[in-house]
Amino acid sequence: MSILLARHGETDWNRERRVQGTTDIPLNVKGKEQAEILCGNLEREKVDLCRIYSSSQKRALETAGIAGSRYHVSVKVISGLEEMNFGVFEGHTWDEIGALYPEELEKWESDKRYHKAPGGESYQDLLERLFAALERIMEEAKEDIDSGRDVLVLTHGTVIMSLLTLKEGLDFGTSYMAISVENAQAIKFERNDLQEIRKKLYPKSV
Repeated sequence: MSILLARHGETDWNRERRVQGTTDIPLNVKGKEQAEILCGNLEREKVDLCRIYSSSQKRALETAGIAGSRYHVSVKVISGLEEMNFGVFEGHTWDEIGALYPEELEKWESDKRYHKAPGGESYQDLLERLFAALERIMEEAKEDIDSGRDVLVLTHGTVIMSLLTLKEGLDFGTSYMAISVENAQAIKFERNDLQEIRKKLYPKSV
């Protein structure tokens, strides 16, 4: 059994390279096409999909809905799968953020794991609520997991990147240069993978 974490399809803000975060932007036409391509890829890989979970944000929920229709599986919204809250940075490109909030950006970039944009959350905050959501999913889907079936989780780019950063032991300040999560890309995690990653969640307590 695998848990497949997939990023939603493209939005207009993705195309404009604007920080979305909690801002609820829907898919554009290309994003809907990408969701169909995601389904085709899963079918070619012979994914035995039995459950679909999604962030409550439109771009993820729309992508999940397309997958649900294709697989005839209902979609369940789980709190904690939402994109990172970027606070005052949302709605701006990174160039605009550097011009509008230079001090706030510098402070955030000095320790992205534990610092946050004004009004936002840190990567650590994100990971803690993400693992709470994943643990709920694994508990609900336990029988299906044990029987070898697959679960699809529709979420967001920063969410998946933060998980991979923790998995690979990378620095949160620079991992975006090594990790790229494309729209409508699915990344496979086994249950043991997630359990091992979770052990790295609280390094300051060790």
